Amino acid sequence: MTVSENHEKEVLPLKRFLAFSFAFALILCGCTASFDPPSADPLAAVETMAAASDPAQPAPSVEQPPDEITRISFAAVGDNLVHPCIYIDARNRAVASGRAYNFKPPYADLLPMIEAADFAFINQETPMAGEQFGYSGYPNFNSPQDLGYDLVELGFDIIGLANNHMLDKGAAGYAGTVAFAKTLDAVTIGAYESIEDYNNIRIIEKDGFTVALLAYTEHTNYIKRPAGSTLYVPYLRTETAGFSRETVSADDAELTRQINAAKQLADAVIVSVHWGDENTHTPNAEQKRRAQLMADLGVTVILGHHSHTLQPIAELTGRDGNKTLCFYSMGNLISAMEYARNMLGGVFAFELVKTNGVVTYDTVSMTPTVYYFGPSYYNGHVYLLRDYTAELHSSHGTWRTYGKYSTVDDLYAILDKTIDRKYLPASMQ
Repeated sequence: MTVSENHEKEVLPLKRFLAFSFAFALILCGCTASFDPPSADPLAAVETMAAASDPAQPAPSVEQPPDEITRISFAAVGDNLVHPCIYIDARNRAVASGRAYNFKPPYADLLPMIEAADFAFINQETPMAGEQFGYSGYPNFNSPQDLGYDLVELGFDIIGLANNHMLDKGAAGYAGTVAFAKTLDAVTIGAYESIEDYNNIRIIEKDGFTVALLAYTEHTNYIKRPAGSTLYVPYLRTETAGFSRETVSADDAELTRQINAAKQLADAVIVSVHWGDENTHTPNAEQKRRAQLMADLGVTVILGHHSHTLQPIAELTGRDGNKTLCFYSMGNLISAMEYARNMLGGVFAFELVKTNGVVTYDTVSMTPTVYYFGPSYYNGHVYLLRDYTAELHSSHGTWRTYGKYSTVDDLYAILDKTIDRKYLPASMQ
């Protein structure tokens, strides 16, 4: 019994060892059948195994998905200041189209740039209240409503109406302009029938890329809405010395509130603002302060106007490191004002770019323009400055009628001291 027990104790471990060895051999045979033969160099095999398990070795490259990029191109122009000679020109140029005025011919040279842009902005400086208010010029303007139709047909699909002349025909005239604007096949900003209309922030869109549009004016030339009127004027600031201004939507808090609201609705915010001092080429301290505030709030582009002259292009940095493009003043597009400096404007172009949800601006440029009118105030036309000749300028109404002598070189000198050459066409740099 003892021997058998001992014999059993010796035999069983040997069986287990032989069975395990046989199974292990089978596994090895199965593995080598599905892989290439191992290297004859045992050291190389060891190094290969070590490299495969070494966490310091770079991981195999994984192809990244392409960036999602959407672009929206813009063209923007400044003040469309329609004096009587300009709408009389339009009446004289009327064609058999069923309308009494034809405003299109003076803008013809701009059409390639307007048509190339996804969206084109214009600051319509004068009211279009309706003929019942009478057509008129300075100081209380009113232009034929055919102007609005023609601007849309020319390709201007964003029309700014917030400016110092918007109440020139009183509350009734303002209401007429607002009502007419709502009939146009364009986005109109800056003139509102009510506070609810003002808070209905306008949004444009391309390929899922959305942009909110806001508009403000510093003042309305002493003219105020009647007490109790539901019409809404988007003032930029409160009453200050020299102007009588309503204290509605007029301080930094309101500006901040609406910009923040706009940011919740869209990928980017563009602000049209009528500000600054007339007939100057330098933005004042308040313009600079407001521009920096808007940059800090995350506005992407500021479209400035009102000075009737060109002012610089600035690229500002907001408090979060964001970039804001600011056109302090885009000058006059059309006007019969008396000085050559009032004839100089431009087409300001830029793109908004959304890359994986992050928005910035790109490809900023400015193509200078000059508005010509003859010694009798008529035959007006917007020329590209590069096409504008000394011979043509010699008959310009600014000095043939007003006696304010100037030369084409004076126009280039203004441009040179105002706009950084990097934004100008290559031929002007």
